[in-house]
Amino acid sequence: MNVDIQHHKAAINGFDMHYASCGQPGRPLLLFVHGFPECWSAWCAQLKRFGEHYFAVAPDTRGINESSGPEAVSGYRAGNMVRDLAALIEHLGYQQCVAIGHDWGGAIACALALAQPERLRALVMINAVHPGVYRRELVENPVQQAASAYMNFFTSEGAVGKIRADDCACLLDMFSEDGTLPSWLDAVTRQSYRDAWLKAGSIEAGINYYRASALHPATPEDPGASAVFFNDADMQVRVPTLILWGEQDRFLLRGCLDGVEHYFAQLRVERIPEGSHWVVHEFPHKINDHLAAFLNELDDGD
Repeated sequence: MNVDIQHHKAAINGFDMHYASCGQPGRPLLLFVHGFPECWSAWCAQLKRFGEHYFAVAPDTRGINESSGPEAVSGYRAGNMVRDLAALIEHLGYQQCVAIGHDWGGAIACALALAQPERLRALVMINAVHPGVYRRELVENPVQQAASAYMNFFTSEGAVGKIRADDCACLLDMFSEDGTLPSWLDAVTRQSYRDAWLKAGSIEAGINYYRASALHPATPEDPGASAVFFNDADMQVRVPTLILWGEQDRFLLRGCLDGVEHYFAQLRVERIPEGSHWVVHEFPHKINDHLAAFLNELDDGD
């Protein structure tokens, strides 16, 4: 079946949110949430596959690409992102969905599961970390602190200008694992990302995701994650959850999975040994197959 991607705008919490969709409204809703420095198009392979049997939706999150957003850093706190997803679910005419998130998108989807579990039938996190585990790793694991040091660059003064320099070369470098650009990042894809990054306010918004969060390595001026304290009882995810994990991730190390089961009532972890942080792009068919198996089990259990 040939399923076309459609594009829409919705007024969400005072801002215009762009989202792409595949499939027929009324079918079960799958909500795909991108990370940084990505946008909705990271999910093209998933939209086309799952639009055949579901209503598959991928928004540009607040301030990114075609979605507008506030200038203030406070507008990018997790609670605002959660409210955006909840409002989008309602706008689409649903009470709940399966949320699938990568990187920042996984963190936002996890925050939705914690704050409004009634919105989620299930949660899928792809190379994304539960905040309780990430706090521990940022405080106790020097290797993860070093791997996350890029976050402090993003929050530093003058970061936006440095990112814009040389046609956003430093963002393209994030996709490289060995100094060369991966095969999936062809000329057309590179240009589409540059176009998204260079839209007015888009880089600033992406940087504000980091600036609004205290979950980053400590610096001499900022205690970072060591100043964050969670109530363990409030950090329990009670919806069925699938974690997909590319094991060659150089940003989120394998310790980010250690003890993760403590925070999930019903958890499955599927590792993709050859996948990096960008496993969604590298192995879209494997991602789709794991997701399809998880969704089929959900359907069989209903």
